[in-house]
Amino acid sequence: MAAPAVCHADEAVVLRARVVSHDQVAEATWRIRLDCPSIAARAVPGQFAMLRLPDRCDPLLARPFAVYDAFSDGIEPRYADFIYLVHGRFTRALADVRPGDEILAWGPLGNGFAAPSAEHLVLVAGGIGQTALLALARERLGLARYGQPSREFPRAGHVTFCWGARSAGMFACTDDFRKAGCDVHLATLDGSAGVKGTVVDLLEQRFAADVDAAATRIACCGPEPMMAAVAAWAASRGIACEVSLETPMACGIGICFTCVARIRDADGGWDYRRTCVEGPVFDAARVVW
Repeated sequence: MAAPAVCHADEAVVLRARVVSHDQVAEATWRIRLDCPSIAARAVPGQFAMLRLPDRCDPLLARPFAVYDAFSDGIEPRYADFIYLVHGRFTRALADVRPGDEILAWGPLGNGFAAPSAEHLVLVAGGIGQTALLALARERLGLARYGQPSREFPRAGHVTFCWGARSAGMFACTDDFRKAGCDVHLATLDGSAGVKGTVVDLLEQRFAADVDAAATRIACCGPEPMMAAVAAWAASRGIACEVSLETPMACGIGICFTCVARIRDADGGWDYRRTCVEGPVFDAARVVW
């Protein structure tokens, strides 16, 4: 029998968070900063929070948002940023929220990315998947520490960020990754920025020469077909790869079973795992795509 899952919801907090700032940062893409010290202090890269518009029944359910980054007020962690794409009833309503309004939030939730030693960390994003990766870059490059107590790990020697989108207008806050010290490379399906093609085409071009698989690790987030393709690319080269699944969630705390994913067991079989509890981050080789 598999060991029981750690329920990260046990340590999550529920609060009404004041909106500090809310700005459009790309095509149909917004960045919102919340005053939520309990979440900002505890969140580690790859974790998420559930956000809901308070005192409203439509939309009824909360939605999961990756914690893009956390900031202090000069003394202690206080603010958390979230970046989202307006796509659906909830995000259309969220885009109308103004600074000073309140958002109902609970988190941090999920397991987050691991922090093993890697000389070269390659971050791979598709669509809005960059939201799960900035804090990981900043952490691994020694610019920030996350969690309570903060995580301890060896620094990465180099971080490359590869991001694919439909067009140049979809890229939001790329300078955040450059300022963190990442080597940034872009790909667009229409050729309006970077390599014309998918992010896997970009990986093929960027790593055309042999890559040191033992010294390299990939962290990936984006649409499922894109992550499956990246997982296959990494496996063919013997590169360890973690993926943050974007499975739709209804509760975020493991009670509704709407976010299950097929994950391989040690014996070679597979079983369903709740993305919000056992994930959202999994070893890509264990995901049954």
